[in-house]
Amino acid sequence: MDESYKPKNKKELTRESIIGLGENSFKKNYYAQLQTKLVDLERIHSRTQALIATIPDILLISNDQGQITPLNPSSHTGSYALVEIMRNQILMTDLKQVIEVVSCTRVLSDYYFSMPFQNALHYFEVRVQISTFDEVLIMIRDMTERVNMEKKLRDLAEKDTLTHITNRRFFETELAQINNRNIEKLTILLLDIDGLKFVNDTLGHLMGDQVIVSASQVISRCFQSMGIVSRVGGDEFAVIVKNQLPETLEAALEKMNGHLKCLNELPDATFKISLSYGYSHHASGLVNTNFLFQEADNNMYQNKLLKESSTRNNLVKTLMKALEAKDYITEGHTSRMDTLATLIGQALRLPQNVMDRIQLLTKFHDIGKVGIPDSILKKPGALTPDEWKVMKTHCAIGERIANESSELKEISHLILKHQEKWDGSGYPLGLVGEDIPIECRVLAIVDSYDAMTNDRPYRAALSPETAINEIISCAGSQFDPGMVKIFCKVIEQHLRPQ
Repeated sequence: MDESYKPKNKKELTRESIIGLGENSFKKNYYAQLQTKLVDLERIHSRTQALIATIPDILLISNDQGQITPLNPSSHTGSYALVEIMRNQILMTDLKQVIEVVSCTRVLSDYYFSMPFQNALHYFEVRVQISTFDEVLIMIRDMTERVNMEKKLRDLAEKDTLTHITNRRFFETELAQINNRNIEKLTILLLDIDGLKFVNDTLGHLMGDQVIVSASQVISRCFQSMGIVSRVGGDEFAVIVKNQLPETLEAALEKMNGHLKCLNELPDATFKISLSYGYSHHASGLVNTNFLFQEADNNMYQNKLLKESSTRNNLVKTLMKALEAKDYITEGHTSRMDTLATLIGQALRLPQNVMDRIQLLTKFHDIGKVGIPDSILKKPGALTPDEWKVMKTHCAIGERIANESSELKEISHLILKHQEKWDGSGYPLGLVGEDIPIECRVLAIVDSYDAMTNDRPYRAALSPETAINEIISCAGSQFDPGMVKIFCKVIEQHLRPQ
């Protein structure tokens, strides 16, 4: 009975039969255009899948009930980012609120968030758009690389590359923003490193950079919490201080001087860092930042003039201590040289002012070696040609140091010439014969004799007889021949053991 109701030759519902392909089609060849459209749709679907696979973003989709599911895990960001995002309940709550707004307004919306994972902070941009089928597409892009690059570019534009505090451009922009505004309790403080050019000329710019960095660290430590600290010049710093009374600023300056004192008393301190400063305070009303800056600059310059001479002398004394620490100028060395030079000067019947210069020269002639690296000064072997070029600069460095000191200025030209030789083969000027100052000719002999008869990093001490013979052999080339004769007489009469 039941079998009578079964249709005969029932056609199977297949893709081909539906669209009109094959002998079993429902409507053979009636839907050729449908077949073409379906192939096109399949091609579009394949392209879409390939496109989604290549998108470097995380794609999520939300239905009209707010259920969010992944559409694809990003191959670039990795599934770990997707897992962290889906696991973050606060983030998902915020995202659902954005989805509700987009569902109501049907307008593209942006959302930004940051999230730590993999030991770093990552930044993301979210774009939310609704489709015609009321599905909401969420595209999440990792913007970390771009954000970090923008930060680096901003730092390059606004920060000093050496000290990592804000630069002059940033400082001037801040001043322009507050100029002619009604402000209460605004102070501009200017600070200047004393003697930085002197340090650069004597110890080199690398040491000068260390001074700048050390000074910036002290200034930042004392004033960063009070305002904006900037480096506005090679050796100049500025601070914009807001909502502080002058008494508070004075206390901070006193604190800064305390930090500098501690820094200068460290055992490895090559020299003492000194800062001149001046400030201008605006109590209330419209502020003129140009006037404030000029007044602060004048006050700083006045402070600098009052301490400039003493600062330079202190720097010279500090450099002398640094040279003593390098074992290239010891009390025994200078006293022995002074004794021998005095005896030679007396034998030559030199006037007292020349004798005074010789005594100063025996003590300070090598002061320029404070600017020579220890790797060269204390090298046990022979110096390379490049190392000799560096070593020869100690004469010019010493001259610059001496010119900064009222006590040594008179012998600065002698310090420059103390390595000249009688035959003109010396340096740095190649002077010949009596063109070499007599003080330098005396020094050349006594320095060589003392160096040969005492231990040096590159050799052990020679006997007095060997050293005397060496000096005699160099008479007329390295040394003044007449001076060598006087030297030998002095040694014979006063210093040779009886």
